Amino acid sequence: MRNLFFVLALCAGFFSQVAQASTASEELTKLLKPIETFSASFEQTLVSASGQTLQQVTGVLKAQRPGLFFWHTQPPLEQTIVTDGEMVWLYDPDLEQVTVQTLSQQLSNTPALLLSGEVSTIDREYNVVSRETGNAETSIFQLTPKGVDSLFDTLQLGFNHGVLTTMELKDSLGQVTTLYFSDSEMNLPFSENTFHFEIPDGVDVIRE
Repeated sequence: MRNLFFVLALCAGFFSQVAQASTASEELTKLLKPIETFSASFEQTLVSASGQTLQQVTGVLKAQRPGLFFWHTQPPLEQTIVTDGEMVWLYDPDLEQVTVQTLSQQLSNTPALLLSGEVSTIDREYNVVSRETGNAETSIFQLTPKGVDSLFDTLQLGFNHGVLTTMELKDSLGQVTTLYFSDSEMNLPFSENTFHFEIPDGVDVIRE
């Protein structure tokens, strides 16, 4: 696991870093906890370990605590993901296929669900450190999963004036996925059917 604290002779330095991590986790929790609903447009970019851009998509997301999430990417890589807190629907219109599965613990720990899950578990799930930005209005936090079966190696969250603006994930292959959020809105009500998915007629349904 990255960002391990190695204690040799510098015990004082170790304890100062532990305190910093605790403070960073508290600061991140304070930013996320007031968000009951969140919606935004996004641009997602996937870059290889060598720096090559592999994919770019745009879309919208909506999230509501506890456990409700909607994600839609635009053509040509159109895809819709919806969860009602218990089940997840993944719809690929090009394949005319819907995959349905239970919202497992692994899926519930995906980064986007930080916006719809229980933020009090951040300390249990991640090691959190803050990054220097040189700007009092900007905050950046790096999260390293404590679990060995995580879907990513590191996650970085960026805030401007308390609003989430970026989300960056690095996987075990060195690939980096970055989400840039715009037109963000917090704590506005959604319609009743926002997190309800109707399976289209004529598509294949795969249940896992």
